Amino acid sequence: MREPDEQLHALLKKWGEIELKANFESNVLRRIRFAQDGQAERVGLPQLLRHWLRQPAVAVAVVMVASATIGSSVGILSARGTATIAPSELQFLGSGTLAGGYVRASTGGER
Repeated sequence: MREPDEQLHALLKKWGEIELKANFESNVLRRIRFAQDGQAERVGLPQLLRHWLRQPAVAVAVVMVASATIGSSVGILSARGTATIAPSELQFLGSGTLAGGYVRASTGGER
């Protein structure tokens, strides 16, 4: 074992307190095992998802995709069929407007 280096010891004391992450010890032990084994560490899907979801942008994107998927699925599943509208109910749409022309074309009115 080497003799303590006084200069290094003084520098480390001057550095002050360092706040370690909660999983620091487990990460160090894992890297030691990795170095001893000489094999690549396998990362499972749960660890990968946990790592990705800690990134704010990825978490926001996942929430947006999930809400869009759920919302569109609920909308499709809750639809009860096509609605029939009498042409007299659509008289407020003028024939000179784009919406009025579309309604007349889609309901079979004059074109």
